[in-house]
Amino acid sequence: MSKYIELTVEVNSLWSEYLSELMINRLGCAGVVFQEIQYKDEEVVKSTEGFIKGYIWLNSEKPAEINYFQKILYESKRELEQMGINNAGSFRLSTKEVADEEWAHSWKKFWHPQKIGQKIVICPSWEEYIENPTDIKLILDPGTAFGTGTHPTTRLCIMAIEKYLKQGNEIADVGAGSGILSVVSAKLGAGRVVGVDNDPSVISIAAENALINNVENTCSFYEGSAGDIKEKYDIVAANILAEVIVEILAELLGILKDGGRLILSGIISEKAFLVEQALAQRDAKIIEFLEEDNWVAIIAIK
Repeated sequence: MSKYIELTVEVNSLWSEYLSELMINRLGCAGVVFQEIQYKDEEVVKSTEGFIKGYIWLNSEKPAEINYFQKILYESKRELEQMGINNAGSFRLSTKEVADEEWAHSWKKFWHPQKIGQKIVICPSWEEYIENPTDIKLILDPGTAFGTGTHPTTRLCIMAIEKYLKQGNEIADVGAGSGILSVVSAKLGAGRVVGVDNDPSVISIAAENALINNVENTCSFYEGSAGDIKEKYDIVAANILAEVIVEILAELLGILKDGGRLILSGIISEKAFLVEQALAQRDAKIIEFLEEDNWVAIIAIK
């Protein structure tokens, strides 16, 4: 039976998505789960000290470097504090071994159907949901890919796509992860959607999510980034970190049609100015800011 190391990190739930990106990209976690607290009035309230769990395969030839992981976590916490962010939580790490089957299913208990924007309902593949006539339901199984719609950066992107997409538009989804933004775009009427991600392991997951939502003929996915896309699109969406957006902004604008919409998310509020400056330097006009829980999505026009 395969074994995994379960990494549990103490974090303010507001920063769960930031930390989940870090645990996947820097620590090499195969998957992450996080918890929100439900109160009696059914309002989701962010906890001061919640937790996020990540899972790493226990390889006898290369043991998990727990002390190194904690060092990275504390360094990231200090970087936030240097920006004046002192409420991200302790980032304290604890670990235990778990069986393959245990981690593969444990995160499912944290994720339930949710409505985003005016029409979109994201429904886990293992739960039932009877939609209203005006709802557009997406069935989603993220596997080990990033993107379930439970956190602000993805929700902001979905709301922006719902607002700006016109029937027949062609969309590029850069950093597609689970394919959630691509599938949303197709369900909302996009004529063609291309999703790219530099993690080859998520491509099959995104393709499967397109298939189960009957949009496999509209969506295509492949390994790569914006620089690997040759065509131009009406909308380009990138739900990645601010520094990465700045680094590849020329490529993102390069695949956007004149007058097209650029939807940028994964940006913590304190770093939004970096993206604003980069857009201004390239003569891209910001037309809207969307904000939720210290996260920002920026919509710009070329």
